[in-house]
Amino acid sequence: MLLLVNIKLNTPMKTFRLLLCALLSASLFTACKTTAILTAKFESETVGSLPTKNIPGDPAGDAIEYSTELQPRIKVTNSATAGQKAVTFTEINTPGLTAHNQFLSFRGISTDFTQPMWFIFAGTHSGSGERLTIDITDGSAAMITRMFITDSGQLSMMTNFTGGEQVLGNIPAGVSHTFFVTLNLSTKKFNLTVLKSGGNITVSDRPVLLDNILAYANPARPMLSFRWDDGASATRKYVLEEVMITRKKPDM
Repeated sequence: MLLLVNIKLNTPMKTFRLLLCALLSASLFTACKTTAILTAKFESETVGSLPTKNIPGDPAGDAIEYSTELQPRIKVTNSATAGQKAVTFTEINTPGLTAHNQFLSFRGISTDFTQPMWFIFAGTHSGSGERLTIDITDGSAAMITRMFITDSGQLSMMTNFTGGEQVLGNIPAGVSHTFFVTLNLSTKKFNLTVLKSGGNITVSDRPVLLDNILAYANPARPMLSFRWDDGASATRKYVLEEVMITRKKPDM
């Protein structure tokens, strides 16, 4: 980055204007960088199409990932909010799906994973069918947390890799909600807040799933992923209004 300085020098002979170019220090350049790690808002997308994998706008390099086989379940749609758009993730019967190609994922740019960050997404679930799995990872399969939403609205969280699970509350079908997951990997802890009508859900100081933080990639490309449990339903869907990962503390 260049800093341009226009200096006027008066002398008996003439006036000189010097244009000085100075390189800003690396620390100042870093301070000027965006706090956004991923920003997926779908206003520039075309209704009826697949969302663009290379997310437009800042930050450069964040992405949406999904397999060819999963494409029939993913579409840009009109939001319930007039004039806005969303991504609808359905559970319709789709051939060719395996255990490894069913994730709709939002991958952030490379960042220091030990620094505090917020994972945020807003959505609405509806219909009858399988439960929705929501993963937060380092982008390299090391998991921070895994959560589930059933068609009845039960929200639960995996507590270990041996089948442990804790019920956290209920998000009724058709109720708009926003998840905020606050991660501080240096303390091995995260907080969860779900804002919704009828009462919020709050969970504090939960341990990350891997006790050894050296198991997490650093730098990492943090990721939010969504997947239906095995099955199919013509009515089950999750409508994502926006997805963000950021270092800037949000207003809640």
